[in-house]
Amino acid sequence: MRPIAPFALALAIACASIALQCSAPHDAIAPAAPPSPLPIVDVAGFAVVPARDVSVKGKGVRIDATARLFYNFRRADDHPEDQPIFVLFNGFAAEIVRAYGTGPTSVVDGGDVAPNPASWTKMANLLYVEPRQAGYSYDVLATRAPNAADCAPGIFNEYVDAADVLLGVLAFLDAHPELRGPVVWVGESYAGVRVTWILAYLRGRFDLASYVDATLAARIATSPRAASMRAGQILLEPWLGGGAQSAAINAVCAEASEVAVVSASVGAACIGSDACACATANGRSLYDFAYTIERQTKREDEASAAHVIPARAASLLGIPLDAIAGLAAPERARGFKCSARDATVPNEDALVALLGALPAGQSYWLPYSPLLPGKEITPTTLDWRTENALALAFVDNLRDVPAFVTNGALDLVVPTRSLAPALRAVIGGGRVDDASPARIVVSYADGTRAVTIAPYASSGHMVSMTEPVELARDVAAWLGAQR
Repeated sequence: MRPIAPFALALAIACASIALQCSAPHDAIAPAAPPSPLPIVDVAGFAVVPARDVSVKGKGVRIDATARLFYNFRRADDHPEDQPIFVLFNGFAAEIVRAYGTGPTSVVDGGDVAPNPASWTKMANLLYVEPRQAGYSYDVLATRAPNAADCAPGIFNEYVDAADVLLGVLAFLDAHPELRGPVVWVGESYAGVRVTWILAYLRGRFDLASYVDATLAARIATSPRAASMRAGQILLEPWLGGGAQSAAINAVCAEASEVAVVSASVGAACIGSDACACATANGRSLYDFAYTIERQTKREDEASAAHVIPARAASLLGIPLDAIAGLAAPERARGFKCSARDATVPNEDALVALLGALPAGQSYWLPYSPLLPGKEITPTTLDWRTENALALAFVDNLRDVPAFVTNGALDLVVPTRSLAPALRAVIGGGRVDDASPARIVVSYADGTRAVTIAPYASSGHMVSMTEPVELARDVAAWLGAQR
């Protein structure tokens, strides 16, 4: 863990000026005049996203709760002031991308946290962000107790989710003007949806989402960083193709070649079955059909446990949990999460012992939010799985924002081979060329754009866990090609 320099007073003033809560040491001293530039250090805290009125698909929505989005910044190894800023998250909490293969430390098989020789801090600053109510994030209501309306689909949907995270990142960047590098968005799985809408908003294309958010639009318009926040998108087994991708995934599972590969892996002939059914019937995970369901669950649980065991969390975050302002009771006890703990969430008694007890029914850390199907109070139809606006937005973003997409050969949840067929179904076959396994080329009136496709033969959905060295190498090469 890097030591934190005594700059807390200046940092606290900067954070307060944009409603950002940050971790800081207690031995702060007043800076001499004129103040020296602040050192760039690892930090964690909460970006405050304001209550506001928005419109989702033509329907007005009032968001009464203030969101406190947890962030965790790990500085680049060399010259962090000028290095790119990678903003990382999973679909919900950031536990998988933080736990496996991206930061200075990583969770090893068995659950311990160890140094990561393939740390992405060799090429960039890393900013992990938890969306509304996921991970350590929580909501606060100033004048009343929460009710069902605060947890409804009008708030927990893909459009507000992306807007919340973008507002939080803008707040962090405003508080850290010493970070001058461009922003690259890094998302795994459902986070491809979030990245797509974030980039659409940054490009002024709120219409693609049928989303109106005057607060966010004003922040983008006045931010000196907005243009530099479209430097790239690194997407790990992402969902990008909208409703058309659902059909394309089913088609991949039905392919005879895919059935044969899965049959060979499980050691059983799956005659008359598709690949997905074959894997499930033989106890294999759809996320990685080389893994049993039990092994896949174990690795996911180890990532979760590393966030509720204080010593492991401190190693992953680079900062002790009890040094993070806004996390411990009683401040955290003022907040709420809509989703309840279930059997998939590790015991957090050690967190309670360290940080204090929370009100009954509340949790410090959850890997999910009401955005995750099955965790919501009011179930809703998922646009990203049923409609094609997302695919259109991804194609529109690609005109301006280069994309790197992984292809984990063992992933049956979001097989990357489903992306090109999904795009063809939405924008027309003549515009999409995937003849090369290394790229998907999309045609526009002014030329073509290519999505870089990086293959990982030994990986399923969690590429950063199974092939971290290879992934870091490929990301570094792609990043170098963009400069």
